[in-house]
Amino acid sequence: MKLSTSALLASSIVSANGASLSLLNDLLDIVPILSPGPSSTSTDPNQYVNLFLGADGGGHVFPGPTLPFGMVKMGIDVINSAAGDAYSGYAPDGQVDGISMMHESGTGGAPEYGVVAQLPLTGNVNLAIDNSQPRPDNASIGYYQIFLQNGVEVEFAPTAHAGIYHYTFPADQAANVVVNITHHLRAPSRPYWTQYFTGGNVAVSSDLSQYTGESTFKGGWGEQGDWSIYFCGQFDTPAKSVSSFVGQASSSSLTASSSSQDQAAGVIFTFPDGATDVNSRVGISFLSTDQACANLAAEINHYDVQTTTSQALDAWQSEVFDKVTADTSNSTIATMLYSSLYATHLLPSNRTGENPLWTSSEPYYDDWFTIWDIFRCLTPLYNIMNPDHASGMVRGLIDTYKNNGYMPDARSANQNGRTQGGSNADIVLADAYIKNIGQGEINWNDGYSAMVKDAEVQPPNNNDPFAPDSSTKEGRGALPDWLKYGYITRNYTRSVTRTMEYAMDDFGLSVVAQGLGKTADYQKYLNRSANWRNIWNPEASAKGYSYKGFIQPRNSDGTFNNTNYDPMSCGGCYWGDDEYEGKPVEYGFAVPHDIATLVEYAGGDQTFIKRLDDMFGVYGGAVLGDIGNEPSFLTPFLYNFVNAQYKTVETTRYLINNHFNSGNSGLPGNSDA
Repeated sequence: MKLSTSALLASSIVSANGASLSLLNDLLDIVPILSPGPSSTSTDPNQYVNLFLGADGGGHVFPGPTLPFGMVKMGIDVINSAAGDAYSGYAPDGQVDGISMMHESGTGGAPEYGVVAQLPLTGNVNLAIDNSQPRPDNASIGYYQIFLQNGVEVEFAPTAHAGIYHYTFPADQAANVVVNITHHLRAPSRPYWTQYFTGGNVAVSSDLSQYTGESTFKGGWGEQGDWSIYFCGQFDTPAKSVSSFVGQASSSSLTASSSSQDQAAGVIFTFPDGATDVNSRVGISFLSTDQACANLAAEINHYDVQTTTSQALDAWQSEVFDKVTADTSNSTIATMLYSSLYATHLLPSNRTGENPLWTSSEPYYDDWFTIWDIFRCLTPLYNIMNPDHASGMVRGLIDTYKNNGYMPDARSANQNGRTQGGSNADIVLADAYIKNIGQGEINWNDGYSAMVKDAEVQPPNNNDPFAPDSSTKEGRGALPDWLKYGYITRNYTRSVTRTMEYAMDDFGLSVVAQGLGKTADYQKYLNRSANWRNIWNPEASAKGYSYKGFIQPRNSDGTFNNTNYDPMSCGGCYWGDDEYEGKPVEYGFAVPHDIATLVEYAGGDQTFIKRLDDMFGVYGGAVLGDIGNEPSFLTPFLYNFVNAQYKTVETTRYLINNHFNSGNSGLPGNSDA
């Protein structure tokens, strides 16, 4: 069967293809127009953006204020929540432990960051005080407000590398602000992936109005080694006294440091009697305290939260919302649309100029959490809506390869890791290449070298205890099987997932190879992209279903492995299983580059339609696909390949109506950026 290069775009929910846009119009009952510049009339996005959409119910969406792809993501950090660990800092209940400068969004594995924090306390300082707050919090684009149990009102707003706080203290209570240099998000339910503080220091100016310092951490979902963040904070009101603390103890010393893991340490600013309004501004940097102070001076030279909020809203309007016009007569759909557009522009973080590892003039993006989660739909959306950012992201991925050895699949705190399936940065590059993103800015020879490195060089094993067979840090850990057998055996974990994704990744290589005139490579990787067929067992069956043929684990001798195999089950669906976060029946559809062959294997157009009908319960029967996990994101759109487009409309409408809503628990799973 011939493989079609045009089919790579099938993974994009919104593509440059007019039919795809028309389909989206029918789907949402609105008329979104993606344009290269501002629309003639602007919609106030604050009418429709719910920053908390997906923040509850396990969605872990970050609801705090930030800029599009902002490095600073200011937000509350909650502990002791009945909802469980607060991976983005926020939880709908519990104790506010700090208000910090950095977060990720939608992380399902474990939290990252929650660093560089302040916490307002009243009276005699007790670091264990219950700072729970009444709900709900108030948030709009570029702005957040909470009322703590101790009577303090807090407002805050961000810039790219800094943030501003406004505290309103009760008039009859002493006003204090705690700067805890060890503060970070934790994962009590997953201690093996929690973060740890490993060292740091803070110094206070002689006039008691400024502080600078650094904090070093390690751990988290990506199992990062030590990394440091630097900070520079200022208050508009000098303190009357500053004391330092380690644990619960305090003293009058103006410096504090700690090197023991997770023992609280920092300084407490106590303001003059009767102080009710206290303002603070803080800059951060991955480079130095001097750079943190320079970032602050360049971005916030005032103490007005509303000024910073207005600047943030302007950035969101010009970079995101002015590119979309919509019929907003259906307020629910409008809220889902605008809130989703907002949430899709939180990660990765634009860290250009803040790379502590190497010197480069190229853009730098961090917090890829993760490419496995977003390559099917989100990065293609960036290529349409934000081609400048999309170009910068691709250039940053290539530059990471040049200086780090491999492009990441996940990356946080300036370190690669973890890779769940394939080397799917290859798809990000291929999609950008065929859409001509960058228009001459991207060095495609270097980009192609990065892709070939993924396809040909096995990375060293990082001995991940969850999958000790091969690297989960970067690249393709199961490459030896791929090159020897043309599929992954159970000698490696996630054998089915990796087989399917390596095939798609190699198709991405073939696209770029063909464009660069590398004819032999084009044919080589095009042929390898058909390797998914090697794990299609035409005799495999599922109880209760009349059709045969499913993907299935395969042994090194070519026989299919029937041990613990059921096409409707993925066991634990985790690191040590054959399939990661998707059943075999779901992964069987994950070949957007070879749909014609898949339709043939499935039994022809009508049987293919029947198989799609069985996935989501739209037409009765069991629900086989999980629209809350990424392997099934593409599947509802495959009706388009067999002239049943109306069923894509019916299915996607059904899924939106039954699994999504405009409320705080509006997602069917964690958002994963």
